[in-house]
Amino acid sequence: MSDAVLHGRTRRVVRLATGFGALHIVHTALNLGYTLVQLLVLARGLDQQRYAEVVFLTAVSFYVQPIDQAIGRANYMALRPGALGVGGKAGGEIFGFLGAQAALLVILSFLIPALFGIDDPERYLGNALYLFGCLFTAYWSFDLQSTVWSADLGRQFAFVSIIRRLLFLAALGLFWATGSFLLFGVATTVVVLVFMAVLLRLLRQSEIWPLVTRPATRIGVLAHLKRFWSSLVFALSELLVLNSPYAVVTALFGVGPALVMFDSVMKVCRLAMAGTRTLAEIFLPRISRQMLGGEMDNARRGLRLVTGLCAAASAVPALAVLFFGEAIFELLLGHNNVVPAAAIPVASLIVLISGFYQPATLFLSYLNAAALIGRVARFAFAGAAAFALFVVLQGAEPGALLWIYAAFFGAVSAISIVFSARIEPWDLVRSEKR
Repeated sequence: MSDAVLHGRTRRVVRLATGFGALHIVHTALNLGYTLVQLLVLARGLDQQRYAEVVFLTAVSFYVQPIDQAIGRANYMALRPGALGVGGKAGGEIFGFLGAQAALLVILSFLIPALFGIDDPERYLGNALYLFGCLFTAYWSFDLQSTVWSADLGRQFAFVSIIRRLLFLAALGLFWATGSFLLFGVATTVVVLVFMAVLLRLLRQSEIWPLVTRPATRIGVLAHLKRFWSSLVFALSELLVLNSPYAVVTALFGVGPALVMFDSVMKVCRLAMAGTRTLAEIFLPRISRQMLGGEMDNARRGLRLVTGLCAAASAVPALAVLFFGEAIFELLLGHNNVVPAAAIPVASLIVLISGFYQPATLFLSYLNAAALIGRVARFAFAGAAAFALFVVLQGAEPGALLWIYAAFFGAVSAISIVFSARIEPWDLVRSEKR
Protein backbone atom coordinates (compact mmCIF):
# COMPACT_ATOMS: atom_id res chain seq x y z
CA MET A 1 0.00 0.00 0.00
CA SER A 2 1.45 3.36 -1.04
CA ASP A 3 2.01 6.20 1.40
CA ALA A 4 -0.51 8.35 -0.49
CA VAL A 5 -3.28 5.73 -0.17
CA LEU A 6 -2.48 5.16 3.52
CA HIS A 7 -2.46 8.90 4.17
CA GLY A 8 -5.78 9.25 2.39
CA ARG A 9 -7.39 6.50 4.45
CA THR A 10 -5.98 7.97 7.65
CA ARG A 11 -7.46 11.35 6.80
CA ARG A 12 -10.88 9.76 6.14
CA VAL A 13 -10.78 7.96 9.49
CA VAL A 14 -9.80 11.17 11.28
CA ARG A 15 -12.53 13.08 9.45
CA LEU A 16 -15.14 10.51 10.49
CA ALA A 17 -13.90 10.41 14.09
CA THR A 18 -14.05 14.20 14.40
CA GLY A 19 -17.16 14.75 12.29
CA PHE A 20 -20.59 15.84 13.48
CA GLY A 21 -21.96 12.29 13.74
CA ALA A 22 -19.16 10.96 15.93
CA LEU A 23 -19.00 14.05 18.15
CA HIS A 24 -22.79 14.15 18.54
CA ILE A 25 -22.80 10.49 19.64
CA VAL A 26 -20.03 11.20 22.18
CA HIS A 27 -21.96 14.20 23.50
CA THR A 28 -25.15 12.16 23.89
CA ALA A 29 -23.24 9.40 25.70
CA LEU A 30 -21.70 11.98 28.05
CA ASN A 31 -25.14 13.44 28.78
CA LEU A 32 -26.53 10.02 29.67
CA GLY A 33 -23.48 9.24 31.79
CA TYR A 34 -23.70 12.58 33.59
CA THR A 35 -27.38 12.04 34.37
CA LEU A 36 -26.60 8.67 35.94
CA VAL A 37 -23.57 9.92 37.88
CA GLN A 38 -25.48 12.97 39.15
CA LEU A 39 -28.26 10.71 40.39
CA LEU A 40 -25.79 8.52 42.28
CA VAL A 41 -23.76 11.43 43.70
CA LEU A 42 -26.62 13.69 44.80
CA ALA A 43 -28.63 10.79 46.27
CA ARG A 44 -25.65 9.92 48.46
CA GLY A 45 -24.36 13.42 49.19
CA LEU A 46 -27.59 15.10 50.34
CA ASP A 47 -29.94 14.38 53.22
CA GLN A 48 -33.43 13.05 52.44
CA GLN A 49 -35.21 16.41 52.65
CA ARG A 50 -32.65 18.23 50.55
CA TYR A 51 -32.63 15.48 47.93
CA ALA A 52 -36.43 15.69 47.72
CA GLU A 53 -36.04 19.42 46.95
CA VAL A 54 -33.53 18.60 44.21
CA VAL A 55 -35.93 16.05 42.67
CA PHE A 56 -38.66 18.72 42.63
CA LEU A 57 -36.38 21.34 41.06
CA THR A 58 -35.21 18.86 38.42
CA ALA A 59 -38.86 18.10 37.56
CA VAL A 60 -39.48 21.83 37.04
CA SER A 61 -36.92 21.83 34.23
CA PHE A 62 -38.73 18.90 32.57
CA TYR A 63 -42.01 20.81 32.44
CA VAL A 64 -40.34 23.87 30.90
CA GLN A 65 -38.70 21.74 28.17
CA PRO A 66 -41.66 21.86 25.71
CA ILE A 67 -41.17 25.63 25.43
CA ASP A 68 -37.44 25.15 24.82
CA GLN A 69 -38.14 22.48 22.21
CA ALA A 70 -40.73 24.66 20.48
CA ILE A 71 -38.43 27.69 20.28
CA GLY A 72 -35.51 25.63 18.98
CA ARG A 73 -37.55 23.88 16.30
CA ALA A 74 -39.25 27.11 15.23
CA ASN A 75 -35.83 28.79 14.93
CA TYR A 76 -34.51 25.92 12.81
CA MET A 77 -37.50 26.13 10.47
CA ALA A 78 -37.13 29.90 10.16
CA LEU A 79 -33.35 30.00 9.68
CA ARG A 80 -32.57 26.88 7.65
CA PRO A 81 -33.84 28.10 4.23
CA GLY A 82 -31.92 31.37 4.50
CA ALA A 83 -28.77 29.61 5.66
CA LEU A 84 -28.88 27.47 2.50
CA GLY A 85 -29.71 30.42 0.28
CA VAL A 86 -33.14 29.21 -0.87
CA GLY A 87 -35.42 31.38 1.24
CA GLY A 88 -35.78 34.82 2.70
CA LYS A 89 -33.80 35.95 5.70
CA ALA A 90 -35.63 35.81 9.02
CA GLY A 91 -35.63 38.90 11.20
CA GLY A 92 -34.51 39.78 14.69
CA GLU A 93 -37.59 38.06 16.14
CA ILE A 94 -35.54 34.84 16.24
CA PHE A 95 -33.13 36.23 18.80
CA GLY A 96 -35.95 38.11 20.50
CA PHE A 97 -37.59 34.77 21.33
CA LEU A 98 -34.27 33.41 22.60
CA GLY A 99 -33.74 36.47 24.80
CA ALA A 100 -37.27 36.35 26.20
CA GLN A 101 -36.92 32.66 27.08
CA ALA A 102 -33.55 33.28 28.76
CA ALA A 103 -35.09 36.06 30.86
CA LEU A 104 -37.99 33.77 31.87
CA LEU A 105 -35.55 31.04 32.92
CA VAL A 106 -33.54 33.44 35.08
CA ILE A 107 -36.74 34.57 36.84
CA LEU A 108 -37.87 30.98 37.43
CA SER A 109 -34.42 30.03 38.73
CA PHE A 110 -34.66 32.47 41.62
CA LEU A 111 -38.44 32.49 42.12
CA ILE A 112 -39.30 28.79 42.44
CA PRO A 113 -36.68 27.89 45.12
CA ALA A 114 -38.30 30.54 47.33
CA LEU A 115 -41.13 28.02 47.82
CA PHE A 116 -38.78 26.23 50.23
CA GLY A 117 -38.17 29.47 52.13
CA ILE A 118 -35.43 32.10 52.02
CA ASP A 119 -34.59 32.12 55.72
CA ASP A 120 -31.44 30.08 55.00
CA PRO A 121 -29.60 32.10 52.29
CA GLU A 122 -27.04 29.36 51.56
CA ARG A 123 -29.73 26.74 51.06
CA TYR A 124 -31.85 29.08 48.94
CA LEU A 125 -28.95 30.18 46.72
CA GLY A 126 -27.73 26.60 46.31
CA ASN A 127 -31.18 25.52 45.12
CA ALA A 128 -31.51 28.58 42.85
CA LEU A 129 -28.16 27.99 41.16
CA TYR A 130 -28.92 24.28 40.78
CA LEU A 131 -32.23 25.11 39.04
CA PHE A 132 -30.41 27.74 36.94
CA GLY A 133 -28.04 25.01 35.74
CA CYS A 134 -30.90 22.60 34.95
CA LEU A 135 -32.95 25.18 33.07
CA PHE A 136 -30.04 26.51 31.06
CA THR A 137 -28.83 23.02 30.22
CA ALA A 138 -32.21 22.43 28.55
CA TYR A 139 -31.91 25.89 26.93
CA TRP A 140 -28.51 24.89 25.56
CA SER A 141 -29.70 21.47 24.37
CA PHE A 142 -32.92 22.60 22.69
CA ASP A 143 -33.15 26.36 22.00
CA LEU A 144 -29.50 26.98 21.15
CA GLN A 145 -28.57 23.62 19.64
CA SER A 146 -31.37 23.73 17.07
CA THR A 147 -30.59 27.37 16.23
CA VAL A 148 -26.92 26.54 15.65
CA TRP A 149 -27.78 23.45 13.58
CA SER A 150 -29.64 25.66 11.11
CA ALA A 151 -26.28 27.25 10.17
CA ASP A 152 -24.50 23.89 9.75
CA LEU A 153 -22.43 24.44 12.89
CA GLY A 154 -23.37 21.09 14.41
CA ARG A 155 -19.80 19.76 14.50
CA GLN A 156 -18.42 22.82 16.31
CA PHE A 157 -21.37 22.92 18.69
CA ALA A 158 -20.97 19.23 19.56
CA PHE A 159 -17.27 19.72 20.30
CA VAL A 160 -17.95 22.71 22.55
CA SER A 161 -20.80 20.80 24.24
CA ILE A 162 -18.49 17.88 25.06
CA ILE A 163 -16.09 20.21 26.87
CA ARG A 164 -19.03 21.87 28.63
CA ARG A 165 -20.38 18.54 29.87
CA LEU A 166 -16.94 17.42 31.08
CA LEU A 167 -16.72 20.61 33.15
CA PHE A 168 -20.16 19.83 34.62
CA LEU A 169 -18.77 16.44 35.63
CA ALA A 170 -15.82 18.22 37.26
CA ALA A 171 -18.28 20.42 39.19
CA LEU A 172 -20.05 17.28 40.38
CA GLY A 173 -16.69 15.94 41.55
CA LEU A 174 -16.19 19.21 43.43
CA PHE A 175 -19.46 18.61 45.29
CA TRP A 176 -18.44 15.03 46.10
CA ALA A 177 -15.10 16.24 47.46
CA THR A 178 -16.37 19.23 49.47
CA GLY A 179 -19.99 18.34 50.25
CA SER A 180 -20.97 21.94 49.41
CA PHE A 181 -24.10 22.06 47.25
CA LEU A 182 -23.72 25.83 46.96
CA LEU A 183 -20.19 25.48 45.59
CA PHE A 184 -21.52 22.97 43.05
CA GLY A 185 -24.15 25.51 41.98
CA VAL A 186 -21.59 28.29 41.66
CA ALA A 187 -19.33 26.08 39.54
CA THR A 188 -22.12 25.05 37.15
CA THR A 189 -23.30 28.66 36.87
CA VAL A 190 -19.82 29.79 35.85
CA VAL A 191 -19.70 27.02 33.23
CA VAL A 192 -23.11 28.07 31.85
CA LEU A 193 -22.11 31.73 31.55
CA VAL A 194 -18.66 31.07 30.08
CA PHE A 195 -20.04 28.78 27.40
CA MET A 196 -22.75 31.27 26.48
CA ALA A 197 -19.87 33.61 25.62
CA VAL A 198 -18.11 30.82 23.71
CA LEU A 199 -21.27 30.17 21.69
CA LEU A 200 -21.67 33.85 20.85
CA ARG A 201 -18.14 33.85 19.47
CA LEU A 202 -18.97 30.77 17.39
CA LEU A 203 -22.13 32.41 16.02
CA ARG A 204 -20.19 35.51 14.98
CA GLN A 205 -18.59 33.34 12.26
CA SER A 206 -21.95 32.15 10.89
CA GLU A 207 -24.37 33.48 8.31
CA ILE A 208 -27.12 33.98 10.89
CA TRP A 209 -25.15 36.42 13.09
CA PRO A 210 -26.23 39.55 11.11
CA LEU A 211 -29.82 38.76 12.14
CA VAL A 212 -28.96 39.78 15.72
CA THR A 213 -29.07 43.45 14.70
CA ARG A 214 -31.83 43.07 12.12
CA PRO A 215 -35.06 44.66 13.43
CA ALA A 216 -38.04 42.47 14.10
CA THR A 217 -41.11 43.21 12.01
CA ARG A 218 -44.75 42.68 12.83
CA ILE A 219 -45.10 40.18 9.97
CA GLY A 220 -41.94 38.38 11.07
CA VAL A 221 -43.10 38.14 14.69
CA LEU A 222 -46.52 36.80 13.67
CA ALA A 223 -44.93 34.24 11.32
CA HIS A 224 -42.58 33.08 14.04
CA LEU A 225 -45.41 32.90 16.57
CA LYS A 226 -47.21 30.52 14.19
CA ARG A 227 -44.10 28.35 13.93
CA PHE A 228 -43.66 28.44 17.70
CA TRP A 229 -47.29 27.56 18.41
CA SER A 230 -47.26 24.65 15.98
CA SER A 231 -44.03 23.36 17.51
CA LEU A 232 -45.33 23.85 21.07
CA VAL A 233 -48.53 21.89 20.42
CA PHE A 234 -46.45 19.09 18.93
CA ALA A 235 -43.99 19.14 21.86
CA LEU A 236 -46.92 18.95 24.29
CA SER A 237 -48.35 15.99 22.38
CA GLU A 238 -44.97 14.23 22.67
CA LEU A 239 -44.99 14.96 26.40
CA LEU A 240 -48.49 13.51 26.61
CA VAL A 241 -47.62 10.35 24.66
CA LEU A 242 -44.65 9.57 26.89
CA ASN A 243 -46.02 10.79 30.23
CA SER A 244 -49.83 10.59 30.34
CA PRO A 245 -49.81 7.00 31.69
CA TYR A 246 -48.08 8.27 34.84
CA ALA A 247 -51.24 10.20 35.76
CA VAL A 248 -53.50 7.27 34.82
CA VAL A 249 -51.46 4.75 36.82
CA THR A 250 -51.31 7.06 39.84
CA ALA A 251 -55.06 7.72 39.71
CA LEU A 252 -55.88 3.99 39.52
CA PHE A 253 -53.21 2.42 41.69
CA GLY A 254 -51.71 5.28 43.71
CA VAL A 255 -48.01 5.92 44.23
CA GLY A 256 -46.79 2.36 44.54
CA PRO A 257 -45.49 -0.71 42.69
CA ALA A 258 -47.58 -0.15 39.55
CA LEU A 259 -46.13 3.33 39.09
CA VAL A 260 -42.60 2.08 39.70
CA MET A 261 -43.14 -0.70 37.14
CA PHE A 262 -44.29 1.68 34.41
CA ASP A 263 -41.55 4.21 35.23
CA SER A 264 -38.90 1.47 35.06
CA VAL A 265 -40.07 0.35 31.62
CA MET A 266 -40.10 3.95 30.38
CA LYS A 267 -36.61 4.61 31.75
CA VAL A 268 -35.26 1.82 29.52
CA CYS A 269 -37.39 3.11 26.65
CA ARG A 270 -36.01 6.66 27.04
CA LEU A 271 -32.45 5.35 27.01
CA ALA A 272 -33.19 3.64 23.69
CA MET A 273 -34.84 6.80 22.39
CA ALA A 274 -31.78 8.88 23.27
CA GLY A 275 -29.79 6.69 20.91
CA THR A 276 -32.29 6.71 18.04
CA ARG A 277 -32.86 10.46 18.40
CA THR A 278 -29.12 11.03 18.06
CA LEU A 279 -29.04 8.84 14.97
CA ALA A 280 -31.91 10.78 13.36
CA GLU A 281 -30.36 14.14 14.27
CA ILE A 282 -27.13 13.19 12.50
CA PHE A 283 -29.06 12.84 9.21
CA LEU A 284 -31.20 15.98 9.71
CA PRO A 285 -28.82 18.47 8.01
CA ARG A 286 -28.50 16.30 4.89
CA ILE A 287 -32.22 15.59 4.55
CA SER A 288 -33.23 19.22 5.09
CA ARG A 289 -30.64 20.32 2.50
CA GLN A 290 -32.00 17.78 0.00
CA MET A 291 -35.58 18.93 0.55
CA LEU A 292 -34.69 22.59 0.14
CA GLY A 293 -32.71 21.71 -2.98
CA GLY A 294 -35.69 19.93 -4.51
CA GLU A 295 -34.08 16.47 -4.26
CA MET A 296 -37.23 14.88 -2.87
CA ASP A 297 -36.47 11.35 -4.06
CA ASN A 298 -33.15 11.41 -2.20
CA ALA A 299 -34.78 13.01 0.84
CA ARG A 300 -37.53 10.40 1.02
CA ARG A 301 -35.02 7.61 0.60
CA GLY A 302 -33.08 9.19 3.46
CA LEU A 303 -36.20 9.29 5.64
CA ARG A 304 -36.90 5.61 4.99
CA LEU A 305 -33.26 4.72 5.61
CA VAL A 306 -33.08 6.58 8.92
CA THR A 307 -36.38 5.09 10.10
CA GLY A 308 -35.07 1.62 9.27
CA LEU A 309 -31.78 2.29 11.03
CA CYS A 310 -33.55 3.60 14.14
CA ALA A 311 -35.88 0.60 14.19
CA ALA A 312 -32.90 -1.74 13.87
CA ALA A 313 -31.04 0.15 16.59
CA SER A 314 -34.00 -0.04 18.99
CA ALA A 315 -34.31 -3.77 18.26
CA VAL A 316 -31.02 -4.33 20.10
CA PRO A 317 -32.19 -3.07 23.53
CA ALA A 318 -35.65 -4.53 22.85
CA LEU A 319 -34.15 -8.00 22.41
CA ALA A 320 -31.95 -7.44 25.45
CA VAL A 321 -35.07 -6.69 27.52
CA LEU A 322 -36.89 -9.70 26.03
CA PHE A 323 -34.15 -12.19 26.87
CA PHE A 324 -32.47 -10.57 29.89
CA GLY A 325 -35.24 -8.29 31.19
CA GLU A 326 -35.42 -9.72 34.68
CA ALA A 327 -31.67 -9.27 35.19
CA ILE A 328 -31.77 -5.75 33.70
CA PHE A 329 -34.55 -4.54 35.99
CA GLU A 330 -32.92 -6.24 38.95
CA LEU A 331 -29.72 -4.33 38.19
CA LEU A 332 -31.55 -1.01 37.79
CA LEU A 333 -33.87 -1.30 40.78
CA GLY A 334 -32.18 -3.70 43.20
CA HIS A 335 -34.49 -4.54 46.09
CA ASN A 336 -37.10 -2.12 44.65
CA ASN A 337 -37.59 -4.24 41.51
CA VAL A 338 -41.33 -4.79 41.05
CA VAL A 339 -41.36 -5.55 37.30
CA PRO A 340 -42.90 -9.05 36.99
CA ALA A 341 -41.68 -11.60 34.47
CA ALA A 342 -45.06 -11.39 32.72
CA ALA A 343 -44.38 -7.72 31.86
CA ILE A 344 -41.06 -8.41 30.10
CA PRO A 345 -42.51 -9.09 26.58
CA VAL A 346 -44.59 -5.91 26.53
CA ALA A 347 -41.67 -3.90 27.92
CA SER A 348 -39.60 -5.19 25.00
CA LEU A 349 -42.34 -4.22 22.55
CA ILE A 350 -42.55 -0.66 23.92
CA VAL A 351 -38.79 -0.23 23.48
CA LEU A 352 -39.04 -1.51 19.89
CA ILE A 353 -41.93 0.85 19.04
CA SER A 354 -39.86 3.82 20.21
CA GLY A 355 -37.47 3.18 17.30
CA PHE A 356 -40.27 4.04 14.86
CA TYR A 357 -41.75 6.88 16.90
CA GLN A 358 -38.55 8.86 17.43
CA PRO A 359 -37.35 9.49 13.84
CA ALA A 360 -40.84 10.13 12.47
CA THR A 361 -41.70 12.77 15.08
CA LEU A 362 -38.26 14.39 14.91
CA PHE A 363 -38.39 14.95 11.15
CA LEU A 364 -41.98 16.16 11.24
CA SER A 365 -41.14 18.72 13.91
CA TYR A 366 -38.00 20.05 12.20
CA LEU A 367 -39.14 20.10 8.56
CA ASN A 368 -41.90 22.70 8.95
CA ALA A 369 -44.77 20.38 8.05
CA ALA A 370 -47.21 22.42 10.14
CA ALA A 371 -50.40 20.82 8.82
CA LEU A 372 -49.03 17.31 9.26
CA ILE A 373 -47.74 17.82 12.78
CA GLY A 374 -51.09 19.35 13.69
CA ARG A 375 -52.82 16.15 12.59
CA VAL A 376 -50.39 13.96 14.51
CA ALA A 377 -50.83 16.16 17.61
CA ARG A 378 -54.62 15.92 17.42
CA PHE A 379 -54.39 12.15 16.99
CA ALA A 380 -52.05 11.94 20.00
CA PHE A 381 -54.34 14.03 22.21
CA ALA A 382 -57.39 11.98 21.19
CA GLY A 383 -55.46 8.74 21.61
CA ALA A 384 -54.29 9.70 25.10
CA ALA A 385 -57.87 10.49 26.11
CA ALA A 386 -59.10 7.18 24.67
CA PHE A 387 -56.26 5.32 26.40
CA ALA A 388 -57.14 6.86 29.78
CA LEU A 389 -60.88 6.28 29.34
CA PHE A 390 -60.44 2.67 28.24
CA VAL A 391 -58.13 1.86 31.14
CA VAL A 392 -60.43 3.48 33.69
CA LEU A 393 -63.56 1.77 32.33
CA GLN A 394 -61.88 -1.63 32.05
CA GLY A 395 -60.14 -1.34 35.40
CA ALA A 396 -57.09 -2.94 33.84
CA GLU A 397 -54.46 -4.62 35.92
CA PRO A 398 -50.96 -3.07 35.79
CA GLY A 399 -49.67 -5.66 33.32
CA ALA A 400 -52.68 -5.24 31.01
CA LEU A 401 -52.25 -1.46 31.22
CA LEU A 402 -48.80 -1.82 29.67
CA TRP A 403 -50.27 -3.70 26.70
CA ILE A 404 -52.92 -1.00 26.23
CA TYR A 405 -50.21 1.66 26.36
CA ALA A 406 -48.15 -0.27 23.79
CA ALA A 407 -51.17 -0.22 21.44
CA PHE A 408 -51.58 3.55 21.94
CA PHE A 409 -47.84 4.20 21.50
CA GLY A 410 -47.78 2.01 18.40
CA ALA A 411 -50.77 3.78 16.84
CA VAL A 412 -49.19 7.23 17.31
CA SER A 413 -45.91 5.92 15.90
CA ALA A 414 -47.65 4.43 12.84
CA ILE A 415 -49.55 7.63 12.04
CA SER A 416 -46.34 9.65 12.51
CA ILE A 417 -44.48 7.46 10.00
CA VAL A 418 -47.34 7.75 7.47
CA PHE A 419 -47.38 11.54 7.73
CA SER A 420 -43.58 11.90 7.70
CA ALA A 421 -43.64 10.24 4.26
CA ARG A 422 -46.03 12.98 3.06
CA ILE A 423 -43.79 15.97 3.78
CA GLU A 424 -43.84 18.17 0.68
CA PRO A 425 -40.78 19.99 -0.68
CA TRP A 426 -42.35 23.42 -0.26
CA ASP A 427 -43.19 22.95 3.43
CA LEU A 428 -39.77 24.29 4.43
CA VAL A 429 -40.07 27.53 2.47
CA ARG A 430 -43.82 28.07 2.47
CA SER A 431 -43.71 30.42 5.46
CA GLU A 432 -40.92 32.41 3.82
CA LYS A 433 -43.08 33.08 0.76
CA ARG A 434 -45.99 34.48 2.71
